[in-house]
Amino acid sequence: MDQLTVERSIWIDAPRERVWQAVTDPEHVAQWLLPPALGAQMKRDASGTFFVCMGPMEVPIAIQEAPKEPQQVTSRSLPDQLIATTYLLEEESGGTRVTVTMTGFEALPADAREDRIKPSGAAWEKALANLKAAVAGAELPFPEGYVAALFGYRREAKATFAVERSIWIAAPRERVWHAITDPAEIEKWFSPGTRWRLSALSVGGRLFVPNAETGAEQYTQVIERVDPPHRLVLRSAPQPPATVEITVYTLQEEHGGTRLIITHSGYELAPEEMRWSAMEQNAFGFGMMLENVKAQIEGKSLPYPGGF
Repeated sequence: MDQLTVERSIWIDAPRERVWQAVTDPEHVAQWLLPPALGAQMKRDASGTFFVCMGPMEVPIAIQEAPKEPQQVTSRSLPDQLIATTYLLEEESGGTRVTVTMTGFEALPADAREDRIKPSGAAWEKALANLKAAVAGAELPFPEGYVAALFGYRREAKATFAVERSIWIAAPRERVWHAITDPAEIEKWFSPGTRWRLSALSVGGRLFVPNAETGAEQYTQVIERVDPPHRLVLRSAPQPPATVEITVYTLQEEHGGTRLIITHSGYELAPEEMRWSAMEQNAFGFGMMLENVKAQIEGKSLPYPGGF
């Protein structure tokens, strides 16, 4: 299969050393990469892993590989490391040309590749404009943020917007299926201490949290499709303001284990001013959920024991 790539570049009126700092130092990366409305910071540990820090939560989002200062550095999106982003910095006309290349899309399911390439390219055009402004000390032209698309987490088709995350789990599909459909299992990785109930594991079945006082359903998800151990489709029961969100769990055999993919759509129904922030936050949230699922199945401590 031919390699699928996204490539964008921009010229910045600054020396390479200054631009290098802007794309590798977490404090500077946060200035142009993270939307101010998210209220988040960034840090990097000794292994080169970048974290988005929101209050007490630290979410790993990427790991840097073998930087060649001040010329080239590559990062891979976490947790699956499928998508690689390489920054190339070249001296040009007294300033620096930054070229960003994303690769790895061919590792995605065939029906997801084009849906994720398009928003990634559009997002990098805006992100590079933000980078140029940040280096110059100017106001960001696109403060709403595009982290989900920059890391290849966002899908855009003709009529739908979706966030998609995946993770590889060292377990057969049947075990993963049990973890995402058994209410007792869901409680362990999603909401420790909060019980879930499932009326029936069939189309029309309802997964919900019973109100402790009245027994009424809360956070209800209705099963739209059930195909064990391949796919589970859930639809949120509309709540004011009336919205319908669809969550698809796809289980694929991979390298002796299972790749679990979560695709969450329905953002096209939200007002545009709310859409981007919701997609940014959910891109992080679903990644955290997948790490909890993986840990639960593999018998490890939950990285996010407080649940969601």
